[in-house]
Amino acid sequence: MNPSDDTADRTRRAFLGTTASLSLAALAGCAGSGDSGAGTTETDATETESMDTETEAMSTETEETETPTPPADDVPVLNYALTLEHLENAFYREGLETFSDDELMNADVLADFGERVRMEVPDYLRTVGDHEAAHVSAISDTVEQLNGTPVAEAEYDFGYETPSEFLAVAEALENTGVAAYAGAAPKVVNDDVLAAAAGIHSVEARHAAFLNLVNGSSPFPAAVDEASSMSEVLEVAGQFVTSEVDASVYELGDDRATPDRKADDDTSDVNVLNYALTLEHLENAFYREGLETFSDEELMSADALSGFADGVRAMVPDHLRTVGDHEAAHVSAISDTVTELGGTPVEEAEYDFGYETPSEFLGVARALENTGVAAYKGAAPTVSNDQVFSAAIGIHSVEARHAAMLNELNAESPFPAAVDEPQTMAEVTEVAGQFIVEN
Repeated sequence: MNPSDDTADRTRRAFLGTTASLSLAALAGCAGSGDSGAGTTETDATETESMDTETEAMSTETEETETPTPPADDVPVLNYALTLEHLENAFYREGLETFSDDELMNADVLADFGERVRMEVPDYLRTVGDHEAAHVSAISDTVEQLNGTPVAEAEYDFGYETPSEFLAVAEALENTGVAAYAGAAPKVVNDDVLAAAAGIHSVEARHAAFLNLVNGSSPFPAAVDEASSMSEVLEVAGQFVTSEVDASVYELGDDRATPDRKADDDTSDVNVLNYALTLEHLENAFYREGLETFSDEELMSADALSGFADGVRAMVPDHLRTVGDHEAAHVSAISDTVTELGGTPVEEAEYDFGYETPSEFLGVARALENTGVAAYKGAAPTVSNDQVFSAAIGIHSVEARHAAMLNELNAESPFPAAVDEPQTMAEVTEVAGQFIVEN
């Protein structure tokens, strides 16, 4: 495909095309040779030469019999993630060099937003770019620690021409990243790798939520984020890659170990699900009660939203209703799954959330959603059932989307860290217990 062709440019911008991938950087080493002694007698020299010959022979034999440690099973999955992180890192690096802050703030797509949001966009994009660079570094280091060779950054053509097109491609890439991590996570063997991947997955979802918002889309379009396969994601990524490919770096061997996500305890999947259900009941009741307590006008006029333009404030009640619908859907789905696994779903408790004003309601919402993100990340390595795990990962990223939006409304960064941190069941239960007045 010719990058200069108009049809190709439109194709890249529309995310239609064919698969490509990245080439690897080869590493090579060389062996040195010894030198002979000096100032010895003829006999000593002969003996020394003989010993050197025997030593070289032994060394050669050892080199021939030693087998290099093969790459760990997770290396192909990590290189797949690294391919996407390289692409995103290059995208933000190049875009932020192409457009000035003024150009970004005055993008046509931001015309309906007030000054506050528009002024935040350049710094937020720099933060996202920093996150992607941090992901590249961390994943590359992990691949090397697992005896693999990290894939190299490719050459790209992203096809945007205006700041609005740049923001649209950013939205598409971040949402693709969410789906990619959701699809790859069940294949991860090592629990430490899985925990780190879950923390990156939710950060990609935070990025996506904000970019959806500024592009006029819902920050959280579904109650459970869908997963995409490697081939589907590489087809999207490949439309921007202009260099050659070695697709073998993503191949998963038939003899790979089975993922063992069970933590070093006897917590069953039913117990983990009831733990998640406890949080979802709490969140569901919180939004249900809050949206009954405050009118749309009261929510839009909350002091916490005073710095936002009318257009943003007008969106808040519907966004909160959507979040509430998501939490209700999570309650229903998890309850059904517990029952299918032979367990008894925990019931909703009685709560006192302690808010008195719309701004306090928004503040508690932010705290609950960020706690939900940490809770799902902390519990993921204890889920053994693949279907349960896949569903939990899809909810995990939606909680992160909610958290990003609530952070923004509360004048905090939608994505405060490059990797979201986990919390233990005990830590999360302590937070939830502050609102529970009767079990």
